[in-house]
Amino acid sequence: MCAAQDCTLPFTQPLFPVQAEADLWYGNAIRFNGATDSLRLNLFKPAGDGQVERPLVIAIHGGGFSAGNRGEMDQFCNTLASMGWSCATISYRLGFYGTGLLDPPYAYDPNEVRRATYRAMQDTKGAIRYLKGRSAQDSTSTNKVLLVGFSAGAFTAMHAAYLDQPNEKPAAANAIGQVQHFLNFYPRPDLGTVEGTLNLGTHDATVLGVVNMYGAVLDTTYIESPNDPALYSYHQTLDPVVGCGLQRPYWGIGLGVPDNYPWVHGSCSIDTRIQHLGFAPGRYHFNLHSGNAHDIHDPVGVLLETLQWMRALICSASTGTGEVPVNDGFTLFPNPGSGVITVQRNSDLPAPYEVHDALGRLLMQGTLLGDRHPIDVGGWPPGVYLLRVVVDGHAVVTRFVMER
Repeated sequence: MCAAQDCTLPFTQPLFPVQAEADLWYGNAIRFNGATDSLRLNLFKPAGDGQVERPLVIAIHGGGFSAGNRGEMDQFCNTLASMGWSCATISYRLGFYGTGLLDPPYAYDPNEVRRATYRAMQDTKGAIRYLKGRSAQDSTSTNKVLLVGFSAGAFTAMHAAYLDQPNEKPAAANAIGQVQHFLNFYPRPDLGTVEGTLNLGTHDATVLGVVNMYGAVLDTTYIESPNDPALYSYHQTLDPVVGCGLQRPYWGIGLGVPDNYPWVHGSCSIDTRIQHLGFAPGRYHFNLHSGNAHDIHDPVGVLLETLQWMRALICSASTGTGEVPVNDGFTLFPNPGSGVITVQRNSDLPAPYEVHDALGRLLMQGTLLGDRHPIDVGGWPPGVYLLRVVVDGHAVVTRFVMER
């Protein structure tokens, strides 16, 4: 009784228990200072959801490319997994050279931040390929993959999605001049191709869409066409850390921090590019809030809006009526529901049916009579249920969701 990614699920409500796997290794990579990073991720999946191709979200933490860790996104991923998503939170290479006297967030020069962004992008692409490579094991989709990033994680997500051509490689990612700290000199070698070196093989690093929470890109022309990955952006108008327009990071903080940072394009500049390209309705949404914080003004409301946007993206079509087409001429409505559901079909012949919970336990059985048959499920707890109907000797299975 399994289906692929299942759009009878709302994907916005906690319905399932969660199973988690921590510290999954997806590769080693060289840090800015020549040391080696062991890169790992934590993976959260719903249990009992019945999907065999769950939509996959990869969550990327912030921290200015010098701080933060994947554990900060554990609760976020746990929440999404309880709603039917598979969600991974990843580590990526952190660190860059400071001024010599001052450590990051102070930077030696603008190229240090460009190189940090590029390394993080390469690692993310390696994580995408790793997760696609174990899709059968995790019951996840290889094409309904979305990146969700916050601050530096949003920089990383957008570059992983859009910086995909060899000729887009920033000059800063080539071998460039050394860094000098007092009497010491440190090399800055070529960082390699835009794809990196991790988990190359049978899967690519393409994604369906990106959620950008107050991030920026080095160059908006990385977004080349309206067929590029879909984009949801959230930003506050006077964000002092990552400006919404063309500004240096930490522009509103001062104290000399932004002086050696590159100019980057925040969500408002990206919006101009998207409007010019003409993304189709539903493939782009910009939530611009009048405020002056590097944060989300309404975390619950914005999360719900984000999830609804992601769900609409992964679901190819919606009737918009609360009715969900089912195999063999069946329609089940309302879905989601809270009391009586009605099975409508193209036949009035008696047909035996069973209702099971998401773990496969039998809850009800009976016989459909007529072409419209009501089934009273009032009082049942919120969750996902499965209706199994026997038609001409074979079983037709569909899902319905009970709301509070």
